[in-house]
Amino acid sequence: MVLDPQFVWNGIVVGSIISVSALGLTLIFGILNFINIAYGDYMATGAYLAFAVNAQMGLPLAVAIAAGVVGMAAGAVLIDKLVFEHFRTSSPVTLLIVSIGIAFFIRNLIRAIWGPSGNFYDVPIEANPNLFGVRYSVEQLSIIVASLLLLTAVYVLLRRTRIGIAMRAASDDRTLTRIRGVDTERLVLYVWIAGGAIAGLGGIMLGLDAQIRPNMGFTALIPIFAATILGGIGDPKGAVAGGFAIGILQEVSVVVVPSEYKFAVALAALIVGLLLRPDGLFGEATR
Repeated sequence: MVLDPQFVWNGIVVGSIISVSALGLTLIFGILNFINIAYGDYMATGAYLAFAVNAQMGLPLAVAIAAGVVGMAAGAVLIDKLVFEHFRTSSPVTLLIVSIGIAFFIRNLIRAIWGPSGNFYDVPIEANPNLFGVRYSVEQLSIIVASLLLLTAVYVLLRRTRIGIAMRAASDDRTLTRIRGVDTERLVLYVWIAGGAIAGLGGIMLGLDAQIRPNMGFTALIPIFAATILGGIGDPKGAVAGGFAIGILQEVSVVVVPSEYKFAVALAALIVGLLLRPDGLFGEATR
């Protein structure tokens, strides 16, 4: 059996999307200490906002991407102010249940506005070039480049800026960080802005690679959660590594299993990873 390099390329593209999305999810968990089930629907919202600007309003894709990212960042802050802020001191289970309700609301609102059918961005349709037996598209190259730029920017933010260092400190011990004089409520605002923007970009990337659908984010949650947990919840670098690992494994697995079982491969990888590395890929405890 010969491994087709096309599958590896597809895995890198999918891994780029999963890594970006998992990074945003783990940043939110690191500060707020709960799994936001609505995160997938944040992704879908960003994708549809970009679709409205690009395909419905006729503006360039670059403008649409900016609108989707900024719009979802603002939306994440708005949802926090309207809903999550009132449950800030509640248990993670309560916040989890609240996020499930928000997810259903957003998904059905998207259906009500844009309908249940799939949509596509207004991008030129061109023949995919072939390089060393691998067919690629401009959209796929854009996804990989955008993911690398974003991952680098977040790394610099967390390692080289005062806000990022404060985020890392709050992720380790939010109470101690507040005692040391850090405005943790302002950090929460920054995290929702960053998490919402990353979710919006992740959804746009997913829509460029496949199709824009109301349930696109919900479906993507399985590999995103697998990558987040595999890398160690709350560990950004683990989420990125887990995202690429899950993406490549999913796409390469079609050599031996039907493509409809790709998500099962993500879950199997998660189980094996937890058995072999229960503290995450880089030793960060999965909380």
